[in-house]
Formats: sequence, C-alpha cells, structure tokens
Amino acid sequence: MRILFIITFSLLLSSTITAQEYVTDATMEETVMVQDDQIKVLYFTAPWCGPCRAMAPTIESIANDETLDVTIYKMNTDDNLSDDILQVNSIPTYFFIKNGRKLGQSGSTMRRAEMVKLIERHDKMTVSGDLLAYKGKPSKYEIAEGAHEKLTKKNLETLWYGSHQLNELAWKIYQNLEDQTDLKCALVLINRSIELETYVSNLETKAHLLHKLGDLKQALKTAKKAKKLASQEGESTAIIEQLMEQIKADS
Repeated sequence: MRILFIITFSLLLSSTITAQEYVTDATMEETVMVQDDQIKVLYFTAPWCGPCRAMAPTIESIANDETLDVTIYKMNTDDNLSDDILQVNSIPTYFFIKNGRKLGQSGSTMRRAEMVKLIERHDKMTVSGDLLAYKGKPSKYEIAEGAHEKLTKKNLETLWYGSHQLNELAWKIYQNLEDQTDLKCALVLINRSIELETYVSNLETKAHLLHKLGDLKQALKTAKKAKKLASQEGESTAIIEQLMEQIKADS
C-alpha cells in the first residue's frame, strides 16, 4: 500500500502474466478479474516490507504447487492505486477472488498450511456480489495543493479514493490551519469526499470550511442539507444548528 498520508497537525500536519509475477492497475482486468472459475490470490506487497520477505518462500511454494488450482498475483503497493482504492491499510494483505469477485481477505505472515487452508476454504464458497471495485470513481475536481509542506499533490493522491480519510484531513485543516490556500485545498478535499459518499459528517465539515472561508450563503445552504440528513438518519443536529446560528449572526 502506498503510505497513507492522513495528515494531522500533531504530525505536521504487459505480456502474459504467470503466477507470482506482478500485476498493475492496468493489467488487473486481464489477470485477477478473469472469470474462469479459478480461485486467485491478489497479494499486496512492497520491496521494503519485512513480513512480505518472510512470506516469499511460502508464496513461491504455493504458486509452484501443481496440485493446487490457484494463481497468485502480486501487486507492488508503491507503484499502484488499486490498493488505496480497495483500502488496503497494511501489508502483506491477501484478497481471495474468483470470477472477479472478492470472497474474503486476510493479512500478516502465516504458515504454508494456513494459507493453503484459506485458499481451499474460499475456493468452496459460493461466488456472489459485485465485481471487485478496484477502479476509482472519476472526479470532476482536481487536487489543489496547500501552503502547508505536507499538503502536496503526491501526498493527497494517496487519499483521493477514501471518503472518510478525505473528510478527516479536511477537518484537521479546518481546525488547525488559517492560510487561505490550505483552506481552499481542504474544500477540494471535502468536495471529493462528498462526491465519493455523502454523509452528515462531511457535509458538516464542508459547512464549517465555507463559513471559515467567508462564503456564508453556501455555508448555510450546506449546513441545512447536513441538518436535514442528520434528522433523517436520527443523528444529533446540535453541532450543525450551532453553526447555523453563527453563520446567521455573521451575515
């Protein structure tokens, strides 16, 4: 997995692919996603990962075992986005996939017998559900860098497909930074968060950011939307009502 830069102020603020060869974002469709009724293991790893190196002999042994009808595909998380989109937060991580659908996942190092048992167990499962959503949702927004040294495009790219991570970072910026460039960067992040998934918390974050940026009309509009959604979902509206009063007082 690419190192996720969930920045808080306290921290300053291909050819034919065979088993064990690396897959990329671009080759997922012709490898991992093939619908051929075979169980596949998508193995997220990276060159710097010590536990991954410890697993190498086990993975190689299973991949070369002709008695096991399984293909293991490795993905270097430093060079791809699929792991970020799929919210792989630690490595090694293993996705068990058949006909393009994820049946389960596991992580950490394990003995060969444990891995084989997992493969066989998932192979017996009924395949159902949606296809693995490894492609990120397109956005109408472009990443905007902030003035803070950590708010670079490279860092922000690692969060671009995680709605809750984007919301968390945008809120931290709102709480701790004052530079207009940083706040505008946070506004892009929260708009992307809402684009991916709309919920009370990210609407509240957007309303607070707009208020801090001085866009009182849009702040109030967003706050009303957050209050309506909170009421529908049975959540507390106290914080957003307090913000609405502040916005009205500043108007």
